[in-house]
Amino acid sequence: MKKNYLLIFLSFFSANIQSQKKTLKCEKVYDAIKLIDSEKYDDAITILRECEKIDPKEYTYPYEIALAYTFNKDHQKAIEELEKIKNYENIKADYYQLLGNNFDYLGKPDLAIATYDEGLKKFPNAGRLYLEKGVMYEFEKPIEAIKIYEKGIEAEPMYPSNYYRAAKVYLRTNDRLSGLMYGEIFMNIERTTRRTEEMSKLLFEGYKKSLVFTSKTEQKTEFCPSVIDVNVYDKSKTLPLCINFAYAFIIAMMNHNEFNYNSLTQMRKDFLKEYSNINMKKNPNVLLNYFKTMDDNKIFNAYNHYLFQVGNEDAFAEWKAKNKDEYERFINWYTTTENYLQIDSKNIYISDQIK
Repeated sequence: MKKNYLLIFLSFFSANIQSQKKTLKCEKVYDAIKLIDSEKYDDAITILRECEKIDPKEYTYPYEIALAYTFNKDHQKAIEELEKIKNYENIKADYYQLLGNNFDYLGKPDLAIATYDEGLKKFPNAGRLYLEKGVMYEFEKPIEAIKIYEKGIEAEPMYPSNYYRAAKVYLRTNDRLSGLMYGEIFMNIERTTRRTEEMSKLLFEGYKKSLVFTSKTEQKTEFCPSVIDVNVYDKSKTLPLCINFAYAFIIAMMNHNEFNYNSLTQMRKDFLKEYSNINMKKNPNVLLNYFKTMDDNKIFNAYNHYLFQVGNEDAFAEWKAKNKDEYERFINWYTTTENYLQIDSKNIYISDQIK
């Protein structure tokens, strides 16, 4: 069964309903949503039943009723409510998400997966359905889960949760680079949430495990396993990111003899310089290109300090206090809409490590 944190995803519909462009005939629905947020589920359902009578063909009200049942852990009633509206014309991908989740909570994983697959036939670009399906496999078949999350990334590149889940799985393996890439992309799509705070720490720890200082004069990287047989390798193809990334970081490590918050931020700057000189044009990458854009705008150093702040909060606070103007310039640039990281089918990043 899924953990309760997935209910956070289900609540997004309720949280966003008030921003809908269309006007709902029953305005009491907003009162019902507040009651659901306050865990007064029976009172919310009573109001939503009244709304159904006013506007019987509207999908929102029965969906919210099912959501109230879900939060109240009455999963069978939630399923019954959702199955009543299965043929509604204005049904959305979140319908299949909620229905599948309730099957899962009842210990019926096969029905949950079948529900997500049914939804994907109707909504092939619904990243949230790939997410839910991937979670079903994550514990026993993590590689299968990764493949599903990556399909979700391909289908909906700006949906953050597939990056988040894929990053966490990869970071538990010896292919930490894929986890570091997905995790950082996630942090640039979904900002300033509890999940981004968690990811900041995970990325810091991931780099700490990957940048190994065996002595003051000897360094090595352990980002990912990648071995090339030069006798059979097609030289017309570009090298895997793992090799190019590790090579540039080895160069960046040469001026340091230990890993810490400040050395990591400096090594990332040196890494970018080395990678830009050799691989940026031949091997374009949406995240690394974003690094270059930030560097061109002289905010990449501040970005690095910001990114890993949960890894060492005291060090970040000290740096920020000494560099207020630099940090303010970064914030102004980074929070300007046109400077957001944008990903589509043309520049999407998918790890080349698992196929």
